[in-house]
Amino acid sequence: MYCKFCNGVEDFMDKKQYERLCYSLAKALNSAVRLYRGQECCYYYSVYHLNPDPIQPYLSAMLSSDRAAGVYATPLYQFYAYITLEEGWRLILGPSRIQNEDPRLEQELLFLLGVSEEKQEEYRRILRCLPSISAERLGWLISFLSIAINRREPRPEELFINLHVANWETEVAKRHISQSAELQEDDSLDRHRLEYNAERLLLSYIENGEPDKIEELFTAGPVLGGGPMADNTLRQVKNTCICAATLAARAAIAGGMDDAASFRLSDLYIQRVELTQDLPSLEKLRTSIILDFARQVQQVRYPAALAGDEESKSLFHACAEYVSQNLYNQIRVEEMAQQLGYSRSYLCSRFKKLTGLTITQYVLQQKILSAQRMLEFTDKSISEIAALYMFSSQSHFQNVFKCIAGQTPQTFRLQRQARAK
Repeated sequence: MYCKFCNGVEDFMDKKQYERLCYSLAKALNSAVRLYRGQECCYYYSVYHLNPDPIQPYLSAMLSSDRAAGVYATPLYQFYAYITLEEGWRLILGPSRIQNEDPRLEQELLFLLGVSEEKQEEYRRILRCLPSISAERLGWLISFLSIAINRREPRPEELFINLHVANWETEVAKRHISQSAELQEDDSLDRHRLEYNAERLLLSYIENGEPDKIEELFTAGPVLGGGPMADNTLRQVKNTCICAATLAARAAIAGGMDDAASFRLSDLYIQRVELTQDLPSLEKLRTSIILDFARQVQQVRYPAALAGDEESKSLFHACAEYVSQNLYNQIRVEEMAQQLGYSRSYLCSRFKKLTGLTITQYVLQQKILSAQRMLEFTDKSISEIAALYMFSSQSHFQNVFKCIAGQTPQTFRLQRQARAK
């Protein structure tokens, strides 16, 4: 569906490319996508055919924003996102599904849009059937598009912008608190359980010296939240960084790092936290703290591999990455050597010299470490986990597990469950 075609033959190819981009995004997200040049809508596509477009009350704010990209929240807790493609062109997608089903606010929106009375029920029904897309997910999408198209990565604080229309937002917040009061205890409990499990997973990566797993976890979005520990945001984030340094130090000690060195490193990071006075730097520092302790443990476990020359480090990291990507497959040394560009004999002898382990021993070690997390964080049966990691039988898995972990899988699971309570 086209709102209006822009004039100018010289823009035809760019416009057609942008239209294909909009169409692909609309299909991928199952959401409406619009292309504006200045104040003119040049392209619009949506599978929901909402007429009039629910963006109207918020459109001027998004088109006039001097930020290159942004995510907006409406009073009904619907999210829109926009990105400037080049001078004069702006792509806007959304909205997401209504999160705050307030009849009065819905009615106010329908009134502003001029939806006739006989069409209001159908319009409401469609609004409530739109895809549920979080502001965070939209933020990552807009960040990706900005990097891919504009060669620029927007800072998080640039992206997340609250949209204020009249005085609705305060009222919505009050209503939201009132409506969810009876669920607050259960929601809070679920949130704390989720954060606690994420914390345990993160600490297990530190204890086992797996910085690559931590980096992968962080790239998926915020991992840890945190309850209120201070009256202002800066102090709150500082406190979470200090907690991260303390917990990471203990996990690193459990992983084999010298306790005195671990506490010294923790103290140094805490001092840096207190000296840092802006939120983005603190967020980066928290990530650095966690990654640094994981790398320290990795260094303790594989000193020759990580303290040697660049060729040794490259070989170790290539092997570790290959094993990590193939944990659920049958890993054969011949195939691994061929994939990495080494002869089998050279790879085996070099890896043993660097790590003190044969490749087979390292593979089994990594499979068992991953299986431990499966036992701790899922309810999968031992036989299912054994099959997942391609052990020939459950008894084979149990024997290898006990040899490496010093206890049976069942004992490990029961101990971790008891510790979590």
